[in-house]
Amino acid sequence: MKNIFPQELQAKAREIALQVWDKAQYGARQTWAYLRRQPPLKLAFLFVFLPTMLVGVFFAVLFAQALAGRYGPMPEKAELALIENAEASSVFSEDGVVLGKYYRENRVSVPLDAISPYVTEALIATEDSRFFEHQGIDLYALGRVFWRSIIRGDRSGGGGSTISQQLAKQLYPREGNGRFGMVKTKLREMIIASRLEEVYDKYALLALYLNTVPFGENAYGIEVAANRFFSKAAEDLNAQEAAVLVGLLKANTTYNPRTNPGKSLGRRNVVLGQMAKNGVLEPAEADSISALPLGLKYRRENNQVGGAAHFRQMLRGEVERALAGKTHPDRRPYDIDRDGLRIRVSLNSVMQRLAEEAVREQLPLIQQGLATDWSKAKRAPWEAAFLDQVRLSSRYTELAATGLKEEEILEAMREPRPMTIYDWKTTEAVDTLLGPLDSLRHYFTLLNAGLLVTEPATGVVRAWVGGVDYRFVQYDHVNARRQVGSTIKPVIYATALQEGMRPCEYTPAQQFTIEDFADYNPSNPNGEYQGAYSMRGGLSKSVNTVAVNIAVRTGLSRVVNEIHEMGITGKVEAIPSVALGTVEATLPEMNTVYSAFANRGRRPEGIHFLDEITTANGEVIVSFTEPLKTRSVMADSTAAIATYLMAGVVNSGTGSRLRSTYGISGPLAGKTGTTQDQSDGWFVGFTPKLVVSAWVGAEFPAVHFRTLSRGSATATALPVWGTFMRKVQQHPGLKKYRGGGFSGLDEMALALLDCPDYLEELPIYRDPEEFLPVEAIAVRLQRYGAQRVEEMMAQKRRRNNESPTEYAERIVELLEREERKDQRRQERKEFWNKTLFGKKDDG
Repeated sequence: MKNIFPQELQAKAREIALQVWDKAQYGARQTWAYLRRQPPLKLAFLFVFLPTMLVGVFFAVLFAQALAGRYGPMPEKAELALIENAEASSVFSEDGVVLGKYYRENRVSVPLDAISPYVTEALIATEDSRFFEHQGIDLYALGRVFWRSIIRGDRSGGGGSTISQQLAKQLYPREGNGRFGMVKTKLREMIIASRLEEVYDKYALLALYLNTVPFGENAYGIEVAANRFFSKAAEDLNAQEAAVLVGLLKANTTYNPRTNPGKSLGRRNVVLGQMAKNGVLEPAEADSISALPLGLKYRRENNQVGGAAHFRQMLRGEVERALAGKTHPDRRPYDIDRDGLRIRVSLNSVMQRLAEEAVREQLPLIQQGLATDWSKAKRAPWEAAFLDQVRLSSRYTELAATGLKEEEILEAMREPRPMTIYDWKTTEAVDTLLGPLDSLRHYFTLLNAGLLVTEPATGVVRAWVGGVDYRFVQYDHVNARRQVGSTIKPVIYATALQEGMRPCEYTPAQQFTIEDFADYNPSNPNGEYQGAYSMRGGLSKSVNTVAVNIAVRTGLSRVVNEIHEMGITGKVEAIPSVALGTVEATLPEMNTVYSAFANRGRRPEGIHFLDEITTANGEVIVSFTEPLKTRSVMADSTAAIATYLMAGVVNSGTGSRLRSTYGISGPLAGKTGTTQDQSDGWFVGFTPKLVVSAWVGAEFPAVHFRTLSRGSATATALPVWGTFMRKVQQHPGLKKYRGGGFSGLDEMALALLDCPDYLEELPIYRDPEEFLPVEAIAVRLQRYGAQRVEEMMAQKRRRNNESPTEYAERIVELLEREERKDQRRQERKEFWNKTLFGKKDDG
């Protein structure tokens, strides 16, 4: 570059620079001569003692301020001795399996002897090799860090924080402290570490540390981390697994074995090397383990994923109500998210898993049926209802607030954006590009399911499925109130039996009009109205006109009273359509109703699922005994006949696929239910030991099937029910829920049921004797009393070629013959007493 300055100016500049340099040299020589004349102590004071004193004063001031709590809370020893980490509360099934947890920090604390020794050795070798030689502050390590990191700039020398200091950092998180912030923070942590060392011994510190530190993914403590990454308890970890988890402590995102397996593997091998260096492992052994893969067995567990997620959300409210007013010894209220409570419930973990599997397996097939049903339709019937829901969405409301018109809002909501949705085809979460409008439509048309399993005698809950995936649909369909359809018909028939109607009293299937109720005209879905049905036939074929006819003849007010008596608490109108299931109920209510049939006319007061709440140490806070009280809602003979009628539904009626397709064996009874427009599908059925209700439908009833073949309960709820019960019958661990038998029908009851399900014409009866002769026989039997009839039946067994009616007639003739014999014997006795001996009656 060309020099643009004049030569005179350049010469002047050189002259000034030389003068400055000469003066500087002169000053340096003079200073050096002065210092050489000074005594050594004075020099030491100026260059050693004074700077050291100033640094000491600086650190003393910082130390005093740290002690005063200026840089964050400074706990006293008494507080440190009472440290309690926030610990997750666990929900245990009746068979001892953890179904899930409640927490803000997912932590389960365990004692040191429940942690693999490999973990503690790996921790000490990697993080603090002189752990047993210092009292919270390792001056040797600090000096090493100062020399290598600060003087030489070598960052490989490791940190100077001890395990105790790291624990102090976790227990009392760092705060911003302005200038010299890191120095202030380190001083505070050193003080806390020293106090921790005075309060706890070394082994207690190790346990506290391993139960406190985060391992990433909101997994706190070694027990949760071991379960998360290796599906085992902390005490079962081997050397390589311990090395993986200890390696996470350096940077739990960078060395996450699930998301960064390569880096995790490298870090694990560094830890193994440190273990060999510390003598924990032989070098050859460390090299051998270093060649192994990570061996990850990842199992995610959180508030929204895990067993019975909808149930656990419902349970939270019940637990909080149960704990209301109860406190710790220090009078602090219990906190379900941090107190490590042990909540024991009645669910069976195996049955719960099978129930969730049944829902996941069947719903994609049912959803595909809905899509196929409307694939050729120009417009689905629920568009108006869908648009109403769109207008209620937060996105629509936000855009409307900006002044946009509806068409502009809808157009903006069609713009695709990245999102994660529930894919019903795979039953998994998938990442996709989708507009908010399409996302709303996706969930609006999504079918869901509810499945509830209880024991009939007690109402104890064994499985509870509230929906497909709690992460995307939090609404619990077990507690949803929906129309129950034909599942109410067994109650109609049972009420009629209670009022004196006989099982073989035939009811015509013809259509009719009820003028008193706005000319109500019930119809049958198949459009057939021929012939007449007995109770068994009418129920098994679910004939609507028969059910309404029976309900009206029985008395609608009597029917409504019985519906409430059997466990449905909502409003029920005394109208003819009540017989077709316009009643709304929840799954727990329907299980209670059907429990009465399975339990000989007695129903439990409700359902039971919460057994006990204890502290982490096992101290009982509150305990709930299984309910023993039941309420009689019908005669046991009525329940037995109703069960017999519902067995016909399974064996030859709308539920027959349970036998033919799903191969379910043994005693079984139940009823399908399909509501108007195929919006809801129900199947409620029972065995001697279980009552199971299944519901399938969309959240909004406007979403429904187009055809009965795809939308009836036989095609929706029954497959879910059948898949579940088949799994139960095949599982070797659920034998206690199989077997048994229903309340038996005596020969007389069977005689009352001995008639065809269907007649082409309604029988015409000319006189009372010809009207249902079987019932006439029953009336003749009643005068002898049940005990006398049973004694005669025990003496005279039914013959192989004898029908129930013939057997009943024979029993009557034998009883009448004995009655005549007794009468003649009494007459002879009276004759001899009066005529021959002249005795008179006592009266």
